[in-house]
Amino acid sequence: MKFFRMGRFLSFLSLAGILLIAACRQSNIVPQKFGGTWTMNLGDRTFLVLALTENGDKITGTLSRPSHFQMEISGMRFSQITSDEVAEVITSATIKDDHLRFETANPNDKNDTSDYELAITGKDQASLKIIDAPFDAWPITRIPSGSTASVFTGWDPKRFYPNDDNTASNIEMKKIYEEDQKPRQNPAELTPARWKVLDLEDAERRKQTAKLLADGQLRTGEDFNKAAFIFQHGSTPDDFLLAHTLAMIAVAKGDESALWIGTATLDRYLHSVGKPQIYGTQFKPGKDANQEPFNRNLISDSLRRELGVPTLAAQVAQFKLLTGQSGPAARKP
Repeated sequence: MKFFRMGRFLSFLSLAGILLIAACRQSNIVPQKFGGTWTMNLGDRTFLVLALTENGDKITGTLSRPSHFQMEISGMRFSQITSDEVAEVITSATIKDDHLRFETANPNDKNDTSDYELAITGKDQASLKIIDAPFDAWPITRIPSGSTASVFTGWDPKRFYPNDDNTASNIEMKKIYEEDQKPRQNPAELTPARWKVLDLEDAERRKQTAKLLADGQLRTGEDFNKAAFIFQHGSTPDDFLLAHTLAMIAVAKGDESALWIGTATLDRYLHSVGKPQIYGTQFKPGKDANQEPFNRNLISDSLRRELGVPTLAAQVAQFKLLTGQSGPAARKP
């Protein structure tokens, strides 16, 4: 019995010792500021993997990426991405506060070097900038310890990939758009008095949308498409020109449905500055409904089809359907 109790006591001491040793080892672990595996994704596809080993003030590692790709000058959209990858080796690195500056070399060509700066921006969040590149840094994320990551290889070289491909659309922008469209579903109910009220409501919606733009809250093609409609219902040439710019951004972000509002905004801008429209999307309503001024010769019907705009013949048919008259017409957003 005494031996049993002593055995339990020795077992307890052994366990306590093990816990003490583990605690001492745990206390000796140096927090990793830069070490670990960092990734940059285009949507749910991993574009870049930065694997860093940190030992005191010494940093080693590799930066893996597709061997070839092209970027727009903004650094926000990527294309012609190849399926093969290259792992650049870090040849030198210096640490200053929350910034790590390092140089990599292409293993296939030692003269092909690149300079980067990694800046910690939050817990397991950082930005990675190519030194001297004329665009902003890319956001990168450190994955959990023990996890692995590899560069995606199924890229479509003909496709453009934005670096915010998986960003959710703005809920507030969707609500503003729905409020804009609701009273326009029944044009016959828009009396002159109702139009005056609607003009004031439109102005307020433009203010709300402008704030979302200024705060950087609009990020997806859908966001910019909806914002284009809001400013298309503006009152000045600048409103329409801004609407056209927003439509272009929407298309650039992959929302091809914004092509039509892109044409309509340009046509409305041209009319607002006393110039002929070129696509035929705008017409004066009422008894004297028409599309004038309208340069029908600059844009061919084949180009109109590419942009989702009715051909000249289809516009004439639309006019007859809507007014019962003969002559060209087009829809008004």
